[in-house]
Amino acid sequence: MMTKRTFWILQTVLVFILVLGYHNERAEAASPWLWDRVLKQDMVKDAMQMPTALYIDVDKELYYVVDSGRNRLLSFNRKGELLNIFNAGKALNIPFDMVKTEEAGIWIIEKGNNSLSYIALKEKKVTPNTLTYKGELVYPERIETHAGLLYVLNKATGNIISYSKKLEPVNRFSCSACPWGFVDFKIYQEKIWALDQANRTIRCFNLTGELIKTFELGDTINFPVSLAIEGTGFMYVLDRQSRDIAVYDRNGTFKYRFLEQGIARGQLSFPSEIRFDPWGGLCLVDEGNARVEIFKR
Repeated sequence: MMTKRTFWILQTVLVFILVLGYHNERAEAASPWLWDRVLKQDMVKDAMQMPTALYIDVDKELYYVVDSGRNRLLSFNRKGELLNIFNAGKALNIPFDMVKTEEAGIWIIEKGNNSLSYIALKEKKVTPNTLTYKGELVYPERIETHAGLLYVLNKATGNIISYSKKLEPVNRFSCSACPWGFVDFKIYQEKIWALDQANRTIRCFNLTGELIKTFELGDTINFPVSLAIEGTGFMYVLDRQSRDIAVYDRNGTFKYRFLEQGIARGQLSFPSEIRFDPWGGLCLVDEGNARVEIFKR
C-alpha cells in the first residue's frame, strides 16, 4: 500500500519530469536560431534608453535605430559598431519609427507631435507634417516604404494607408473582419502582411488593397505585437506577453517558438519589433532591455 510520503515523492518527481521536458522542448525549438551580436554602445552616454524601431539601409549596409527615450537616431555598421548619433539639433519629439528614402532624407514618425516628419540630412532640418485621410486626422504608428510610396499604420483605426511623397493618400488597406485593425505590417514580395492582434491573425493584401489570404494563429500566440516574413515565406510573430517568437510556415502552420523572458543576453523584457536583415539575421528591438540584438542560424 502506498504511503502518503511515497505519494508526495512520486508526485514531485512527476512534476520535475514534466517541467524538464517543457524546458527541453523549448531548448530544441530554439536551436535553429543562435544569438549573434548586439548593436553596441560602449560609452554610457551613448546607451539607448527606449529603442522602438529598426530600419536597415541595404545599399549602405547600415542599421538605424530609433531611440524614443532619448529623442534621437543611431546608426551602426554591419558588425554592430556605433557610427553616429543624430538628434536633429534636439528637434525630435518622441520619435517612434522611420524609413530612409533615395533622396538622402528620413521620414520619421514623431509621437510627441503626432507627425510624419521629414529630415533633410544635409541641412539637418526637420519638417513636421500632419497626415489626414478623407478629412480625418491620422495618428501614425508604423511606417514602411515601397516603390516610391509611404505606407503608414494609423493607430486610431488600425488601417494602413499609402501616401505619395507629397503625402497625398493613394490607397487604404483594411478588412471588415478586423474591427480593431492592425498593430504591425511588413511588405514582402509585392504584398502587405498585416498583423491583426485582436483576432490573432495575419492578413495578406496585394498592393491594390485586396485581401487575398488570412492566416489564423490561434492559441499558439498570446499578445502579438510585430511580425517579419523570412525569404522562405515563413512567418515570425513576436509575442510580448510570452516574451518569445512563434514561427509559422508559409501555410500558417505553427512550427516552433524560441527565446524567453529575462535580462541576460538573448532574453526579452519588453520587445517591440522584429525584422529580417538581408544578411541572414533576425533583428529584435527590445525596449525593456534597451537594446537591439541579432540572431543567426
